[in-house]
Amino acid sequence: MTRVGAPQSATPWKLDRLRWRVTRARIRADHRRFVALRREQRPDAPGRAYLHPAFLAVLLYRLSNHLYRAGHPWLARLFWHLNLVLTGADISEPADIGEGFVVPTPAGVAIMGVAGRNLTVMACSGLGGEMGRRDDIGAGPGLPVLGDDVTMEPHTGVLGPVRIGDSVRI
Repeated sequence: MTRVGAPQSATPWKLDRLRWRVTRARIRADHRRFVALRREQRPDAPGRAYLHPAFLAVLLYRLSNHLYRAGHPWLARLFWHLNLVLTGADISEPADIGEGFVVPTPAGVAIMGVAGRNLTVMACSGLGGEMGRRDDIGAGPGLPVLGDDVTMEPHTGVLGPVRIGDSVRI
């Protein structure tokens, strides 16, 4: 239900429901991209990537996001807490991130907003709202929108209602 006079926008707390098939496809794309990036540094068996904290952070986010969109906010919050405790990554369950999401070092990462395909977030980076700014540019009040193929280097942040284009290194 919307208030009369309220802006009509796609807000993160009213996301469309994702089918399990779509969530699985995103997880597979995340895994493929993680294995490809990891292979450049250290050739491992692709199956071992599922146990790596970097992939575990993305997997737990995908599960919490799926549960959130399916109308199970308490169960989604449980997976968010597991992610925070096990990997140190604070990736909010309503965050809308495209496939190919990689967090090479999850400790200290905080994400809330919208991002396109192939987002890479390094250690101690953040994406989220800014106190007092309530403008809605498509991610929800005060939240940023990132395009495809964005890389956030260590100790960077994107705060507030800003729009970042495609193929950007921050």
